[in-house]
Amino acid sequence: MSNDIIKKDCSPFSPSSLASASVFSAHAEDAGIAVGYADSFAPTVNIILADGTKSTSSSEYFNLIIGYDPFEKDYIIVDNARALTEYISDEVKGEFSGWTVDAIEKIKKLPTIISMERDGTDEQQAVFAFIKDIKVQDNGIKVYFQRYFPIPFAFLKENLSELAMNLFELTRTHWTIKKIDLLEVMHDAGIFWGK
Repeated sequence: MSNDIIKKDCSPFSPSSLASASVFSAHAEDAGIAVGYADSFAPTVNIILADGTKSTSSSEYFNLIIGYDPFEKDYIIVDNARALTEYISDEVKGEFSGWTVDAIEKIKKLPTIISMERDGTDEQQAVFAFIKDIKVQDNGIKVYFQRYFPIPFAFLKENLSELAMNLFELTRTHWTIKKIDLLEVMHDAGIFWGK
């Protein structure tokens, strides 16, 4: 099955008790990961990994990876000096640094945006993704990811403040984590529905 976003309108109980809720499912079965989103009382993005484990994604933080082509392969190798070292608050750095098993598991629950550095064109695309695995290697941090759908790069430029980003981040290769609800910002921008 291809990567699809499917919208279904339904009433979860009776029309008199609740308004209609929108339900979306995003499928990416080739890599063994499925992500679903249902808008109900408490909108949630659920992650189902290849090994069958299920997890709720974090709405408090998101990964931002700039300077790597998200369409070329299903992994990137981030220079150690650029991984969680720049454009990151001390609080967030303390929460996720160290490359421990616990820190990596927390990072894998974060929604992710991956993009090349700004190229100045209107056609440039980033991707919405989730990280599947992280391997610390001699040549850098190998980040395996599952992409779900493209996002116009303009979304990043137009929402710098809402995403807690600095303008120079768009032209600097790095990986950071922001303490921002990415899905809420995407919803407000009309990119992610139903939050």
